[in-house]
Amino acid sequence: MKEAVILIPSYEPSETLLQTIEGVLKEDFPVLLVNDGSSPRFEPIFSKAASLPRVTYHSYPTNHGKGYALKYGFSLISELYPSARFVITVDGDGQHALSDILKMYDFLEKKDELVFGVRSFPKGTPWKSRVGNNLSKINRSLLTKQYIADDQCGLRGFPVRYLPSLMKTKGTRYEYEMNQLIRCQMMQYPVYSLPIQTIYADAENSTSHFRPVRDTLKIQGIILWHSIPALFTNALLMFLLITFMERDMAPLWLDTFLAYTSCFFLYFLLLSIFYPSQRFYRRLGKELLFTAIRLAACYQLLSLFISVLHLPVIPFVVLSVILSAYLNVLLSWAFRKVYRAY
Repeated sequence: MKEAVILIPSYEPSETLLQTIEGVLKEDFPVLLVNDGSSPRFEPIFSKAASLPRVTYHSYPTNHGKGYALKYGFSLISELYPSARFVITVDGDGQHALSDILKMYDFLEKKDELVFGVRSFPKGTPWKSRVGNNLSKINRSLLTKQYIADDQCGLRGFPVRYLPSLMKTKGTRYEYEMNQLIRCQMMQYPVYSLPIQTIYADAENSTSHFRPVRDTLKIQGIILWHSIPALFTNALLMFLLITFMERDMAPLWLDTFLAYTSCFFLYFLLLSIFYPSQRFYRRLGKELLFTAIRLAACYQLLSLFISVLHLPVIPFVVLSVILSAYLNVLLSWAFRKVYRAY
């Protein structure tokens, strides 16, 4: 039997669930199936699944959401599978190909670190999957300075040593998976991305229980919540730049340097408090590099807008800080191309 447990959270599934389970069983994986409070009319499907060999079935009467089901499953792993090294989360609606599950298992054995499946979203991808993902990956990359092209894919691999942290992560529905990724990145865990196939049952992705408006707003709310330290320090940065420049007591380059340096130390302190990490020097080096590039970009923008074009100070300081901040997205994309995990 393989050393990875396949964890499948399921809510009111189709017969595709059985096909998914039968496929991974043929590859000698144990399966932990969690029924997230489905209505009684789906009991025949779950009964068939529970009767299969090497399938452990758990359920509860009330629907709580995918995040709750995942954390419920994580809490059972150490007791039910004490020798397991990895957990691979798989959706039961057929969106994850068996070949990709096997590829993820091989990758986990090789790297022994977090692995997140990444879909390509070609033409014809359901709009509710494409729009929400594009919005979240930009805002999350801006925050975490770590780019992943698809941050909502349910095919993910975890070494079991990360399960205590994953169980503490807040969220009960689809926003949990975003919170999970952000916390892993902000805590500086090594995160790998693995290209996988993009599979949908139909053009509307009708088998998904994802609510486009409500769940997208929840996901963006999670990103906004984690962004509070960054928003605070960027507001302070704007205030310092405006104050220094209006008083005109030093050259522009010195004003910019002093403002960015002050805010860098404050933000790094907040990161260390809210997201403690054992990879201190790695975090320090990355934050210094990103801040130095932002500082240089902001200085060039301020020189153009204010020193050359003589535009108003306040609105163009705000614009310069915002534009330089969005460099985080481009820089994190470039880093991902060079380093597969960071």
